[in-house]
Amino acid sequence: MPLEDDAEDDLDRVLGQTHHLLGEAGDELAQRLVLQAKLSVRRDGGYFNPIPGDNWTAASYEAVLQVPPFSENEYTQEIIGRIWTKLETVLTRHGREDVFSLVVQPAPEPLPSVDPDWRSKAHLETIAPPTNQARRERTAGGYPTRDGLTFTSRAEVVVYELLVGIQRDCPPEKALAILPLAGAKLRDAGVRSPDFVVIGNGRALVIEVDGPHHYRTTRKADDADRDRHWDRCGVRTIRIGTHHVEHPDALDGLLREELRRWLFGLR
Repeated sequence: MPLEDDAEDDLDRVLGQTHHLLGEAGDELAQRLVLQAKLSVRRDGGYFNPIPGDNWTAASYEAVLQVPPFSENEYTQEIIGRIWTKLETVLTRHGREDVFSLVVQPAPEPLPSVDPDWRSKAHLETIAPPTNQARRERTAGGYPTRDGLTFTSRAEVVVYELLVGIQRDCPPEKALAILPLAGAKLRDAGVRSPDFVVIGNGRALVIEVDGPHHYRTTRKADDADRDRHWDRCGVRTIRIGTHHVEHPDALDGLLREELRRWLFGLR
């Protein structure tokens, strides 16, 4: 019997089987991403011919992965393709030959819980003031944290942990300070929150972790404009693609090289 569109338990089992197949293929990154997703199936507005040459048409569908907002940038087209290769096989085995594609979308943020008498208590509530560090992400919730600091993606967490390792290896006279998502007021550019500012040797370096959306034409122009504002402050910006986090050893070497060059003037 084909899988029903609203069979949440069965769809979760399908995702689990996909997770298993990805593990057998050695695709640990895609496997990790699938682990935090929720699968659903919905109409995509199209039709197809189940029996070639027959005039009978049936509705076509798409598989949807709802993912935490902080991990959306990690789902590159390549990774989505790798997941779909395994997911399509599983769906077909469950009688869903009518599912033809996979899309990824952020899961909606949960609504706040309120008491039935919220009106009478409204004047007693105090809202914590925003902080410069990850002010938007702290308010929204659901983002990854380390050492009491908030990040917008798992890729940023990987970069942070590598920076902490480098910080630990530095002698006391070459200490580093790491500022993730610090709010900064720039002239003619408003308030910006670079992914990281690293301070050492009386110098500063901005590190941006770019997801796949940064490679679109309009976003690349915006990024170049942001970098130009930091250049005017005498601060260098280096950009790291999220694909680099799949190779942490190489990324660690890259970060060490850039920090030596721009903070300590060592080539």
